[in-house]
Amino acid sequence: MSDKKISIDEGRDAIPDDDYEYEKQLAEQERAIEEQRRQRQEELLAEQKRKERQAQKEREQQIAREKLELLQLKNGVIGEEEASIKEEHHEKTKLTGAAWVSNFWYHNKFIIIAAVFLIAVVIFLVYSEVTRERPDLTIMMIADNDLAQRTEELEEFFEKYTDDVDGNGYVHVTVIAIPISPRIDSITLNANTSKFYSQVQAGDAMIVITDSNTSEEYMALMDPTLEERFPGNKYVDEQGFSFNSKIMAEELKYEYMPNDVYMSIRFPVKTMEYSKKEARELYDKSYVVYERIVNDITARCEQTDDPGLETEPLKIKTETDSSSEVS
Repeated sequence: MSDKKISIDEGRDAIPDDDYEYEKQLAEQERAIEEQRRQRQEELLAEQKRKERQAQKEREQQIAREKLELLQLKNGVIGEEEASIKEEHHEKTKLTGAAWVSNFWYHNKFIIIAAVFLIAVVIFLVYSEVTRERPDLTIMMIADNDLAQRTEELEEFFEKYTDDVDGNGYVHVTVIAIPISPRIDSITLNANTSKFYSQVQAGDAMIVITDSNTSEEYMALMDPTLEERFPGNKYVDEQGFSFNSKIMAEELKYEYMPNDVYMSIRFPVKTMEYSKKEARELYDKSYVVYERIVNDITARCEQTDDPGLETEPLKIKTETDSSSEVS
């Protein structure tokens, strides 16, 4: 206490007398007001408790009187006409208009709120599905090279050959990059494999970008008859259309693109999203784009006598290669 007093006195010396007295008066007035407020609250609380005790006492007295009358009625001491307890008959009121609405809301508001929420969710999901932008063409890129980082260039390239299928006034192509090869770590490879088969089941992507490291398991899903459809075209074989040309490297802005990249196309098969007939229709639409690319790029390569690409793909060592090196 003494330390506090000293600090206050020290502060007092730094404040002019008039200001100090004024501040002191304000502080005293605030304390007096606060004390009055506290006393008033205590009085109100005491009065409330007194009323509650009085009401409780009156209820207990009323209950006692009613019990006594019931005993008297039971024992025949008094008749029903003398008793203060009377059977009450309340006439049922028929609610109309705003009163009915208010009563209905009071008793059913939680059910109504839940129903409105579910309806709103259903409307939102339906609207999202109807208005969701669907690409005019979907491409899968499973080749394991830097094309996985050039999805924008691939989309721009394919958009030049794609029609406005949905009629929204512009062409939109989506490229899904899912690199798959033995040189990818096992966790990523398993994830990408699952993603690839999910896309196959979805059925949208018919055109697939592959390379020499694409396993036979995936190539078995591709159409091997392309060589027959483009007889004499040196850029087409069982794997599809080869991107081994300077023109394709320039189109995709990939100067050192490996010379083993192919554009393949999947067989039309029934999936979770498409029937066999619908898958065939999607294949036919995708093949139109495929054929346009093959014909255009081939013609341009022949006109310029394109020398092809010099960048060799990264070779993946197999167990046979490893054993040969050891021996």
